[in-house]
Amino acid sequence: MIKLVIPGRPISKSNFKLHNIHGQAWMPSSGKHSKYLAYENMIAGFINQQYDGDTITEDLIMILKLYFPDKRMGDLHNYPKSICDGIEKSGIIKNDKQLKPVLLFDFIDKENPRVEIELYPLSKYNVSYSIDPI
Repeated sequence: MIKLVIPGRPISKSNFKLHNIHGQAWMPSSGKHSKYLAYENMIAGFINQQYDGDTITEDLIMILKLYFPDKRMGDLHNYPKSICDGIEKSGIIKNDKQLKPVLLFDFIDKENPRVEIELYPLSKYNVSYSIDPI
């Protein structure tokens, strides 16, 4: 199991897309809308500081824990894309398609907003879940 921690509030990819007159979306690489690319690079940098192994080629179970400073978290389903792109950019994996399944959890931590990533090789771990009545 590999555990990685990215400090700071998570950033959603959908908030930084621009659209041309034909409705096509694109991500700017400079200017005020380039914050997403900086976040991707920041994720890659923190991962490279914490992981010193070889590039992983097999599929991985990913548990993603998002810690926000307050209840203003937006659409949670938009956050994994930016994080997965940063993981791929770090070189720890070949392609973010390797990250499946993805389990997503959200929490509030006013003092320490962050992203916690846990990666489990699918060849060594199995995922099971249950939904139980209260």
